[in-house]
Amino acid sequence: MSKILLIEDDKFLRDIYVQMLSPVYEVDKAEDGEIAYDKITKNSYDLILLDMFLPKMDGKIVFEKLELDFPNKYNNKIVFMTNDDSEQTHKYFKEKNINYFIKSTLNPEEFVNKVKSYFKI
Repeated sequence: MSKILLIEDDKFLRDIYVQMLSPVYEVDKAEDGEIAYDKITKNSYDLILLDMFLPKMDGKIVFEKLELDFPNKYNNKIVFMTNDDSEQTHKYFKEKNINYFIKSTLNPEEFVNKVKSYFKI
């Protein structure tokens, strides 16, 4: 079974996402950037779903710190989740060549299908 790290600070969303993904994947979770960074560097995950705005260490900072400490090791495993649909955010992800999706545009079934699609890339 593939293992996912779900990093989401909103407990309600985190619980829903875990509930939706658990039948298909082994799901570990983190509620802030510091816990996320620690788990990423100490464990092995097939996919890392990283919220952009997090307490203690922002998702972008987590990503950039991983890039600095472990160049290219996690690039193809990280997918950003955000509700920030701004042009600036789209530009950031495009420039960094990072997969991402806008959480608020997906219903629960679409969310699961989106996650599944990252295992086919």
